[in-house]
Amino acid sequence: MKNKANIYPTGGTNPTITHSDSSLNNVGVCFSGGGSRALTCAWGQLLGLKTVGLDSSTRYISSVSGGTWASSIYTYLSDTISDEALLGTYTVPADLSLSDGTDVFNINTLGQHSLGQAPLGMTLKALLGSIAFFSWWYREDKENYKWLWASIVANYILEPYGLRKRGRYPWSSKYSFSLSLEYANQSFPPQSPSTDDFFFVRSGRPFLIMNDNIMEKISGSGKIVQLPNQATPISTGAQGQTPDGSIIGGGSVESYGYSSTLESNSASTSPVKVTIDQAYSLIDSVSTSSAFFAEALAQYFMTEATDSGKREAIASQARKHATAEHKEHLLSSLKEDVDDVEEFIEHSVKDFIEKEAFELSDFVPSYNYWPIGEASENAQTLYTDGGTLDNTGVIGMLAQTDTGEANQAPMWLVVFDNTSTPLEKKSDNIIAGAQAAPLFGMSFNTDNGTYQAFTSDEKDPANQAFVATSLITVFDNKADKGQTPFDALVQGLYATNCGAARGTTPDDATVNTAPAFHQMTLTTVGNTLANITAGRAVHVLYVQNAKMLNWQNGIGDSTLKTDIAAGQEASAGNFADFKDFPNYSTIFKIGLLEKESNALSQMWAWALADDGSQLKPVLAAFMNGAA
Repeated sequence: MKNKANIYPTGGTNPTITHSDSSLNNVGVCFSGGGSRALTCAWGQLLGLKTVGLDSSTRYISSVSGGTWASSIYTYLSDTISDEALLGTYTVPADLSLSDGTDVFNINTLGQHSLGQAPLGMTLKALLGSIAFFSWWYREDKENYKWLWASIVANYILEPYGLRKRGRYPWSSKYSFSLSLEYANQSFPPQSPSTDDFFFVRSGRPFLIMNDNIMEKISGSGKIVQLPNQATPISTGAQGQTPDGSIIGGGSVESYGYSSTLESNSASTSPVKVTIDQAYSLIDSVSTSSAFFAEALAQYFMTEATDSGKREAIASQARKHATAEHKEHLLSSLKEDVDDVEEFIEHSVKDFIEKEAFELSDFVPSYNYWPIGEASENAQTLYTDGGTLDNTGVIGMLAQTDTGEANQAPMWLVVFDNTSTPLEKKSDNIIAGAQAAPLFGMSFNTDNGTYQAFTSDEKDPANQAFVATSLITVFDNKADKGQTPFDALVQGLYATNCGAARGTTPDDATVNTAPAFHQMTLTTVGNTLANITAGRAVHVLYVQNAKMLNWQNGIGDSTLKTDIAAGQEASAGNFADFKDFPNYSTIFKIGLLEKESNALSQMWAWALADDGSQLKPVLAAFMNGAA
């Protein structure tokens, strides 16, 4: 369909600043990636913020991957579903239980619209069946394999919350997304899609920034270079450019027009003429933000499919993904009579995955892309998970709120690093803050806790030693009195996790007792990849996912307390209940039981909202002090 769409060139009016709530201070919350673990941590963090009334003080949210699963649902949720239905209520640990009772919360239960419903259904077993059925169904048109992950996100993440209006294909939606009906009526140009075909931001929600990356393979090296890309309720696009200029963002286009076909060779004057064959939807943005799983799950599936016994189990799951429409189409196209169509599907899928030679690259998402600028052309472009470059959400937050001016208003960022890496000390080296390390120009080894600045070879895309994350340095890391800001972050996270007061020496014996957090004031350095200006003050409260035994030991149900402790034992199997709680595996724990997700979300609500948490007063003072 022929349409027009507004464009927002880099260096012009900043649509994120213009259309976010200017009555609020420059407070942003970042939710990191990490699959179902990240979704569940973010669920508890949102609940904690709401419990203490700080949700209304947040102007922006920036999220990555699993953090985007939570933030997209929270942001675009229909007002027919209450916040209590989505987030639940905070319960003190003494009243958590594995069974019903008086004045207790049975954590083996989830409401219909609870955020915990998403990871509940996303077991590895179910996902492998989904991959097998999808690839078998589209075996004659493998071009559609790139939509596999989008189809999974549509089914498991968005549809349960009413955020998918089914389109022509399993991976598509008839609806795009935007800020509000009022904004659309006032700002959309003529020949824009009907305002009936949009999900709008729920009133009172922060302005959401969802992060992914545009990818380009480096010729001859097998390496990739990535350009940070953000989707907001107003516009979607990349602000910066790659070091060699091979990918130029140049700005953004009204979000409904992203991935459209540009109908000219220039995109410099707004609005531009585009053809929209398929609405750019929440499915697209949420799935590319978490695209890590497209490859990771495909790789796991290809490995499992080599085992005959596991092939049978996968095929048995695959038959469950056949809808009535699939079955009807199949029966009408077969030249033979079939008594049991599901049994036919199971045998066909098993035979298919035994013989098929899958290519991992087939499952990488790609979209039509065109940059903002005088010279622009359409090109099929690969996308990566936002977390493969910056898994904290900080890059997107800074890029979207940057005015390009020398003296910018400072930012206050609460960064929730919902990592799977345990916070611990090995041979006197602290393992903490690893996901933030590249933002300071540091390479962190999570095996032993050592870190050092990226070398010039690691920062050179043409060099075999190139590391993509070497290009995302955004904070000045100069030492002051022998300590760099990143040194202070690592040590500060460890100290608070030990329960030590600021300025005191932590006791190693008390590690993992309290929330891990550290407050600091940083200064940006220029970054052309993300188009971030140097010299901006950024106040950061960095909070890391880690054990909090003060919460865990306060659980009133002794069986629940024992079960969590058993899951934390090194000897527990990959799929054991509460395995590695709260640092659940991104892959093996992509599916979470009711009790596993409720426990993690409640732990985080405690960390933010309970008087027994050292983080609660610090968080309130930080967010309320942003004025």
